[in-house]
Amino acid sequence: MNVWGLRFDALTIILTGAVTVAAVVGQQYAACAKTAQEVAQLAMLTTVEVNNTLGFSGGGSGVIIAKQGNIYTVLTANHVVASLAQEYSIRTHLEKSYTAIRIQRLPKNDRDIDLALVQFQSREPYPAAPMGESERAVVGSTIYVAGYPLPIAAESERKLEFTAGIISSRLGRASSGYGLRYQAVTRRGMSGGPVFDVDGRVVGIHGRGDTVGTVTSQWNGQIEEIKTGLNAAIPIDAFTALLSQTQRNGFDILSNISIGRASTQSQRNVRPGGFMCDTSTGEPMTVYQNPQGFREPWIRWNSNFFSSSGYDPLTRCQQVTQRLENYNRNKQLNYVTVGIVNNQRAICTTSRVNGPCEGLIYTLRRDQDPAPALSSFFVWLANQKARPSLFESGTIPYIDVRERLEQF
Repeated sequence: MNVWGLRFDALTIILTGAVTVAAVVGQQYAACAKTAQEVAQLAMLTTVEVNNTLGFSGGGSGVIIAKQGNIYTVLTANHVVASLAQEYSIRTHLEKSYTAIRIQRLPKNDRDIDLALVQFQSREPYPAAPMGESERAVVGSTIYVAGYPLPIAAESERKLEFTAGIISSRLGRASSGYGLRYQAVTRRGMSGGPVFDVDGRVVGIHGRGDTVGTVTSQWNGQIEEIKTGLNAAIPIDAFTALLSQTQRNGFDILSNISIGRASTQSQRNVRPGGFMCDTSTGEPMTVYQNPQGFREPWIRWNSNFFSSSGYDPLTRCQQVTQRLENYNRNKQLNYVTVGIVNNQRAICTTSRVNGPCEGLIYTLRRDQDPAPALSSFFVWLANQKARPSLFESGTIPYIDVRERLEQF
């Protein structure tokens, strides 16, 4: 019998609602004890190799923790990706490799938490591992460690190793954050890999193992450590605490991801994707969060012209933002132009150049000239380098915004 396929239906709860990568909100899964086979299945799907240009001599592991669009975020140990002189790649269980498109190294000094975030882009559907609460990983608790150790024999492929262990001690203060200690079999190359509890939740990031000496490998001549089996991980609570303390309007990876947890998430950490009405700066602004997980202003609402009619800047921001989000989700946001909607001049959507208005975005004032109004409507049109494809039919402009929704 194939153990990887055992009780797969029970895993569906985990895999279909594990995470949002900055912005896709999934269902919360109910924590309950899993079999070792079930946790191994989850580990296989979410644990990744982290490789660099040095090849096997400097590889590590990581775990997918978030997804937004086709951008995936991997949590790993910082020492796995610490070299600024190296290029890094992620290899998944499908044996596909992806170039790291962004890396955020979290330590600010040698004593800081030894964690890093790596992003890669793929159209393949990969699940993200749910986060647990490492404070519940008490002494005596069973844990599982997953990672891709470096091969013993030359020219061998790295294969996922999934080992069981037990929490042996907890340290209040530990160098680089390694306060979760456990007994388990690990090897070099598993650094950065996840430590799961019996519910299949990530409770730590593996990164250290005690050694008592070294030997020379008969296969490749490299020096190998002799491990005692006592290991250390950074508790996942240290990462989630850092995440909760981060300003949520920044443009780095940490500021733009949301993670799935077994417990109820605080609403302040739930970040919707696509279009949103942002009021964090004091001025209502329609913002689009792109597939890379970063936000870009689209429309600033600073006119009070319609306030007397009950349409103050905040109300217009909320209404127009919701329209744009609906059009985007329904694949109806292709071109933006000006035309007549409900017998009034308006900025609207259309599916093709020279096409009629199909969806209302914003009603213009009677005294507004439509073409200049459209040219100044989007914030990013002021940046000539960011200008999308612009088509003109007579004096009517048609702006292709599809490329804008994919990247900027």
